[in-house]
Amino acid sequence: MPIGPEPGLEARLTGALAHSPLAARIATAAAPLADRRARDAAAEQLEGPALSGLARALAASPESARYLSLRPGLFARLAALAADSLERRAGELPGLALPDPSTAREDFLDALRLLRRDELLFAAALHLAGLAPFERVAEFLSRVAETCAARALAAVEGRSPDETGILTVLGMGKLAGREFTYHSDLDVIFLFRDDVADAYPPSRLAQRWISSLATMTGAGFAYHVDSRLRPSGQQGALVTTVEAFARYQTRQAETWEHVALQRARAVAGDRARVQAELERVREQIAREAASPWRYLRDMRGRVVAERGTEDADSAALKAGRGGIMDVEFLGAGALLERGLVLAPGALPSVPAMLRAALRVPAVERLLDDYAFLRRIEACARWLAGRPVESVARTGEAADWLADLVEPGQTAETLDAALAAARERIAAGFERVAAKETIEALAP
Repeated sequence: MPIGPEPGLEARLTGALAHSPLAARIATAAAPLADRRARDAAAEQLEGPALSGLARALAASPESARYLSLRPGLFARLAALAADSLERRAGELPGLALPDPSTAREDFLDALRLLRRDELLFAAALHLAGLAPFERVAEFLSRVAETCAARALAAVEGRSPDETGILTVLGMGKLAGREFTYHSDLDVIFLFRDDVADAYPPSRLAQRWISSLATMTGAGFAYHVDSRLRPSGQQGALVTTVEAFARYQTRQAETWEHVALQRARAVAGDRARVQAELERVREQIAREAASPWRYLRDMRGRVVAERGTEDADSAALKAGRGGIMDVEFLGAGALLERGLVLAPGALPSVPAMLRAALRVPAVERLLDDYAFLRRIEACARWLAGRPVESVARTGEAADWLADLVEPGQTAETLDAALAAARERIAAGFERVAAKETIEALAP
């Protein structure tokens, strides 16, 4: 019997989702890609996990398919996905060639945006192919963000990426702990050298840095930037000296600011010097801090009331009771309670903070639930194309989300597993808050 021609690209992408609720979305998503790239050598190479991962990524994000149709080089990379692709690409990031911002600023800005968009789709395809666990994907996305942050800072200061200038960017939260996810913002604080007498030049540099990453161009935007965690919040100066920042944190900052500072790391600029000062400040806070648990209990109650509302159709994954925020507060609160700091140079991730404070099986079980919630959050963000705090529990969106989290899983199964994980997290947080010690997690 003669062998017929190989199925076309669109048919192969559709076939990869034959038993998935995402199948209904792939025809529309695949059409622009098939129109432009079906004759590429990469289209013939695409098979196995690479085919499955790309089909899942594009069905969940049709906009990514339109983007990919215009990026033949990226399509070739995606067709060649393998288990070691993430590590190899991470090693290439520091040496990536970008246009010279001094002579081709618009090209440079577009290049930053294309870099972020390329690597976002690259990471999602690997993740959804099952070729990389989400924890490694999160670290990779964080490294991409750090690369963009450092290159943009060098550009606005008019220096080589290997040199240091007057401004340093502190990454906060997920960026600091390399726990980035899809469509994460850059939460940052700007510090400048103590020997710079006038704050106006570094303030202008910080504004230009924000513009370099957040302004929309023909290539989109790189990252949204949030600088509200700076001293005195939105009412405070955009930039402050390293010395003034240290003085504020040790003399004036409130408990919530000390909590936030546990997840801070210098990501661009004079990183070594500022990181050393940051660790000194955290050591002083750790020696002097009172127990944070009553404050955190009350704060979590307010957040749940304001942002954690949910119903039969949606679950408040981040801010709701037993959400991601509970585990984040447990990690930072545990360090403050114990008067501990992480080892110099350690990433201030939530798992690292909890393990530094308490090494018992209950912590590992809690972190397994935290990782599960993070995977759900990542898939929900990929589906939405933006940050989300709640996820659908019913309807088509819930079916798509369940299948992204684990192929073949139903929305009902995911909802039950999510509810159980959140109940365990909530029970742990509430025990700790009631007893005012992280030891309450232990049997």
